[in-house]
Amino acid sequence: MSEPIALRYDFDGNGYLYMDAGSGSDWASRVKNCEFLYTHPMRELTDDEIVKVLDDIVGDVQHIEILHMIIFAKEILQKASE
Repeated sequence: MSEPIALRYDFDGNGYLYMDAGSGSDWASRVKNCEFLYTHPMRELTDDEIVKVLDDIVGDVQHIEILHMIIFAKEILQKASE
């Protein structure tokens, strides 16, 4: 199971209070009756899925430029978080 990244607590009808590691090293044990929050797990992409994303952006792999690589990296992260 993944580690929590934050917690929320003390719902007052309008919203929650939140706490995370920025609150100190003992943040996860400070509040009782809280709800731990986790990141959404990223899935693994197959080689074929990665090649398809690259092909959709560039077309001809021989003509890859820096801008294409930046767009490619962003698209891979987006695809993995779906």
